[in-house]
Amino acid sequence: MASVHRNTPLRRAKYGLLQHLPGELGLKYRRKLRKLFAPAAEAAFRDALAGASGKICIDLGANLGQHTRTMAAHAAKVYAFEPDPWTAAELRTRLADVPNVEVMEAAAGTEDGTFPLYRTAWFDADPVGQSQSSSLMAQKRNIDTGSAVDVNVIDFPAFLEGLDGEIAVIKMDIEGAEVPLLEALFDHPVKNRIGHLFVETHESRIPDLLARTDALRARAETMTQPRVNLDWK
Repeated sequence: MASVHRNTPLRRAKYGLLQHLPGELGLKYRRKLRKLFAPAAEAAFRDALAGASGKICIDLGANLGQHTRTMAAHAAKVYAFEPDPWTAAELRTRLADVPNVEVMEAAAGTEDGTFPLYRTAWFDADPVGQSQSSSLMAQKRNIDTGSAVDVNVIDFPAFLEGLDGEIAVIKMDIEGAEVPLLEALFDHPVKNRIGHLFVETHESRIPDLLARTDALRARAETMTQPRVNLDWK
């Protein structure tokens, strides 16, 4: 017998309630709920890119460029932020055939500077697989604070102010650093130049960010510019 499709309104409502349970159990159901919303976020991302012709897209946490390449097929220009030196070099190699992508070997933050980027303990053994988990946040559960490299960080709101062109889509997957960046960006007038913002949140890996992430979700629901989706996965 074919399996029953499990992404139903009832299941979403159930997980929506259970995510408020205390501790690890609540985080477990929060992760399950985000997975249910992920297909809709991906569909919205594709729809947003359909309107990106002649405009700018930005991939924050580009990693090895899967979504960067998709953006480049629609936008006039893509800025791909990837702070890890190994990953940025690999990203340049993989996107060498895509002329409208500029790789920015830096993290997006709220101020310019140099900060430690924490890798996992297994990075050297499997850099392709482990590169997705590197974070500026020392409290992230799956990183090793003894395996850090110093990276450049760019004041991202200021970077946006300096762009000459309309910003169609920003994809943000920066392993916990999205919280302070979004808090700054939501209060900055440059947000009104952004069409769509797709964000993966990481409170399940950094429980200390749970309350701040929920506050950002509440703010995002009231915003019309940009249109914010915090269910990216």
